[in-house]
Amino acid sequence: MARLILGSSSPRRKELFQLLRIPFEIVPPEGVEENLSERYSEAELSELSHRKAQNVYLRRPNSIVVGADTVVVLDGFVLGKPSSVDEAFRMLSSLTGKTHSVYTSLSVVSEKIAFEFIEETEVTFREVPERVLREYAESGIALDKAGAYGIQDYGALFVKCISGDFYNVMGLPVGRLWQELHSRGVE
Repeated sequence: MARLILGSSSPRRKELFQLLRIPFEIVPPEGVEENLSERYSEAELSELSHRKAQNVYLRRPNSIVVGADTVVVLDGFVLGKPSSVDEAFRMLSSLTGKTHSVYTSLSVVSEKIAFEFIEETEVTFREVPERVLREYAESGIALDKAGAYGIQDYGALFVKCISGDFYNVMGLPVGRLWQELHSRGVE
């Protein structure tokens, strides 16, 4: 059987990938631009995860490569990773008291199988005091996360409810990935 590769450098995806209980290695994509349009586009997100998987597959052709990308979308606009504490604070402020969507696109590429899917999870934030949002943004935790929060850290306190896959919000809908791999004979 071909070796399973996670084409990502995300420590959260690595943790979640381990839940599959399948031996794997990590090979981050190289030189793949992650610039997405300001407005959410399913096709654009899917293309990005495919480019990541293909980039790794070309370097490891006897493998099954999983590429992924996750975005937070509020009112049709993509909230990527903030570039500053102020931007993180603005993003968090825009999310408070509202429902947004988290989309993860997964692309799997190998010699024998290739498929893609996008998983959506809706997340509703409770009303969070400005002081708390500022503290979170200033902690630095928010700077490497789409939408400026992590549901797995103390950003979980902001979340009132979710509809969909919890792990998708962390960046890898591991149950759906397992199902898709399993249905194609990858054990």
